[in-house]
Amino acid sequence: MSSRRFRAIAAGAVLAVSAVLLVACGEDAGPAATDTPAEGGSLTWGVSIEPDCYDPQASSQQNAFPIIRNYAESLIGKQLDGSYVPWLAESWEMSADETVYTFRLRDDVTFSDGTPLDAEIVKANYDNITADDSTLSGKTSLRSYASSEVIDEHTIEMTLSEPDAAFLDAVADVWTSILAPAALEEGGDHCRADDPTLITTGPFVIDEWIPGQSLSFTARDDYDWAPGYAAHTGRAYVDEATYRFLPEATVRTGALTADQVDVIENVQVTDTQVFEDVPGFQYLRGPSTGTAFSLNINVRRAPADDVRVRRALRDGVDLDAIVRGQYLGTVERAYSSLGPDNEYFDEDLVGTWGNDVAGANALLDEAGWTQRDAQGFRTKNGERLTIEVGYPEPYVRDERDILLQAIQSSLRDDIGLDLDLQIITAAQYSDENANGTWSIYPNTLQTADPTTMFRSLYTSAGFLYMDDAEATGELDDLVEESRRSTDPDTRKALFDEIQEAVVSDARYIPLFHPVYTMAASDRVGGLSFEAKTNGPANSYDVWVAR
Repeated sequence: MSSRRFRAIAAGAVLAVSAVLLVACGEDAGPAATDTPAEGGSLTWGVSIEPDCYDPQASSQQNAFPIIRNYAESLIGKQLDGSYVPWLAESWEMSADETVYTFRLRDDVTFSDGTPLDAEIVKANYDNITADDSTLSGKTSLRSYASSEVIDEHTIEMTLSEPDAAFLDAVADVWTSILAPAALEEGGDHCRADDPTLITTGPFVIDEWIPGQSLSFTARDDYDWAPGYAAHTGRAYVDEATYRFLPEATVRTGALTADQVDVIENVQVTDTQVFEDVPGFQYLRGPSTGTAFSLNINVRRAPADDVRVRRALRDGVDLDAIVRGQYLGTVERAYSSLGPDNEYFDEDLVGTWGNDVAGANALLDEAGWTQRDAQGFRTKNGERLTIEVGYPEPYVRDERDILLQAIQSSLRDDIGLDLDLQIITAAQYSDENANGTWSIYPNTLQTADPTTMFRSLYTSAGFLYMDDAEATGELDDLVEESRRSTDPDTRKALFDEIQEAVVSDARYIPLFHPVYTMAASDRVGGLSFEAKTNGPANSYDVWVAR
């Protein structure tokens, strides 16, 4: 079976509802019509972003994962408490030296084309993701994967190059979802939802794709291998699930209030009052366990190669006031990389930096930016103090561009720094990333083991500082040490050191801790959030009372 060359778009066994977090606002935010699941009918979502790639192994768009999870499945699932549960694999074990994992697959799983899942197919998928010429998203998280051996039809043994505490987290990822043999052959464009070779094992199959408008699914009647965190087994409750692409928040709100959709995600903060504690609706908030929405600053590119300039940018705004004014108290201002619901969140960083305009001005004076131009911006040797923010358009959501505009205005007025915000194309960002010419990249990363997130952002093995160990320095060693250790206390100490280092160095400026929000009709039941994606779960457990 040939390796599929595909670009990535840059950049345990119990049935437990407690495996996902569903935080409802109000005393009774559950469905008012009934708490008993109803079978059949249709479900319609209004979602903020249309996936720019439907291949689970290639997609890097966090908002796409709740949609992709309707058809793409992993060997294991992850619960909110960090534990892992069976999915396509019914059990697994690790060798004493922590370098060999043996997975026992379920013997009743089939792809939507009828092909039975077996160990050979799993091996082909993992070998494809990690191939030398692969640029698939999961390759980085599977960095320690060395090889697989098929023991029998439903048993596979995976060997690692060294112990990796983040390996099971990678196995649970969307990026390591298992595709059918036809999808691994050369040819096809799996980024398109209408690619007939995009064949998977999930509870739904793609029925109709109208680019720019909607994606519809139909439930598989033969599905019976839900992940261990699901709230039921067997077929999905609804017959059909449709995701309408409604990028404008006001349009999503209007569609729900007009009963044109059943659920919306990414509720605009000013619309919270439309749904929270309002009869006929429910309002839900998810966990915050992934990275903060942050500014990643390229320490190789002037003028941000001067740590004094970076620290001035970090401290030269009243971030508390800006975040509170923008999001009206619905999110927390961030001090650290990880969300407050993450077990490795460093509480000691809270309150340790920011909102020091006088100190920021003193740093810029010390760095030689002492002159001003006609617009009031600082200059040195006739050059304006400008740092570009290239925000890829496909990832702009939750009014984050407006937040950056407020920060831009504050930096201009208070310290004379020109934060040049530009909404760029995904292709433009990919080019800048590949060439190392990006200046500031604003982003979040989905929930994962912190080793995986920190490796992606801070090390020379990640997508921002590819192969540039000089720029990443001791962070390479700290992150690698966290990967090799399985002791929770040791890992916590390392993660604290990493979180402190990148904020102190001001190469990473956390802005706020995002949370997914949903609003729905009170006829809808079973809504939840998937811990691994830090977003809404798919439509499998959801029902609509008619």
